[in-house]
Amino acid sequence: MLSLRSRRELVGPLLYLIATGALVAVLGVPYQRDVLAVWLLLGLLCFSLSDLRGYARGVVLEWLPFIAILIAYDSLRGSASHLFGVHYLPQLDADKALFGGTPPTVTLQHWLWHGHVVWYDVVFWCVYLTHFFATPLVAAILWKVDRQRFRRFAVLVVILSFAGLATYALYPAAPPWMASQAGLMAPIARIVPVVWQTLGVHGAGSVIESGYRYVNNVAAVPSLHTAFALLIAITLWPRSRERRWLRPFLALYPLAMAFALMYTGEHYFSDVALGWIYAIVTVLAGAALMRWWAARRAAGREAGPAVAEPAYATAERGQS
Repeated sequence: MLSLRSRRELVGPLLYLIATGALVAVLGVPYQRDVLAVWLLLGLLCFSLSDLRGYARGVVLEWLPFIAILIAYDSLRGSASHLFGVHYLPQLDADKALFGGTPPTVTLQHWLWHGHVVWYDVVFWCVYLTHFFATPLVAAILWKVDRQRFRRFAVLVVILSFAGLATYALYPAAPPWMASQAGLMAPIARIVPVVWQTLGVHGAGSVIESGYRYVNNVAAVPSLHTAFALLIAITLWPRSRERRWLRPFLALYPLAMAFALMYTGEHYFSDVALGWIYAIVTVLAGAALMRWWAARRAAGREAGPAVAEPAYATAERGQS
């Protein structure tokens, strides 16, 4: 007979898989931040039935602040496009200079796009869509298996998100599909919405999306899709030492994301390269910040509280 703890560990994940299937079938793909947060917290609950007290403490002290910060980022990201004029040419000119006068998006669509969706368009759409799932899912997995690495990853996610937000606010930039619509480059298709329509898939409605302008079409520089793909690969790479089968996937994920973004018309190569730079700088800055914090805590522990002088010693000194 299985113990109560073992039954909970088996039943919880099974219930979660069933609930996830029902959610997608009824509401659609949950890619908005608030819907994903509910989905992940329920998932963590199903995987934590044997430690409900620890789950509740983790949700209150770690997950709710993390989610609140990221939803705040989404809200601010939606309004960042209104501060300055949109830049069309610098990123387009950079790609032309790097690739002999023709941006990679134009070349890739000339080779691969047939005017209608084929099987590899769905593959690239799936890669693009992983951006919305991968970061919170990796955070959830780390929270279960490596709490210290989860905390470091959460800090890096917040730093990278707001570094991107600051850039979006100061430098609104048009993606390739928008430059094409403006007649500044050869005609290209925006493939991601076409795949959505062709497959007949819809997204789960957001609880808060209607409360602000969630979408920012000119948040193209840097590409946080590629930045977060690289951040995930860097974060999980140390854990692949014991799981070498994981390394090819980690190495290919940022490259596959970059290719998908350029092919579908969502980003220039210069956006992608800048996203990689943001990710690397964030990791280095986060490591320096954590070293400083650890040194400060160590110094505080070494100093310790001041030891009070015994009362009898004070009295003896007063009598001498």
